[in-house]
Amino acid sequence: MSLKTAYLFLTLAILTEVLAVNIMKASEGAIFGFISMLLLLVVSYYFMALSLKRLSVGVAYAIWEVLGAVCVVGLSIFYFNEELLWTQKLGIILSFCGIGLINYAELRNNKTQEEPK
Repeated sequence: MSLKTAYLFLTLAILTEVLAVNIMKASEGAIFGFISMLLLLVVSYYFMALSLKRLSVGVAYAIWEVLGAVCVVGLSIFYFNEELLWTQKLGIILSFCGIGLINYAELRNNKTQEEPK
């Protein structure tokens, strides 16, 4: 599996997880929302498992959690009219910096492993 495909699967895992969490919030505890959330989380873990065939678990999980959380926060601002404090905004910015460093290290590691010695 190529690195591009692994990141595609990881992206799908993130998107289905974000959709699951927001459906849970929007349904306000209705059984339909609970069942939808459960099914989407199963799909999310399936895509995550596929991405782990190529990505290291630490890198994939960190990206999955941070980007998932940031997407949930973004949607909660627009759809549920929630507000963020400046410290929460700073935390999101620092999270993106962390994801950037994690990806940089992962790509360097993959490049080093692919080069003939």
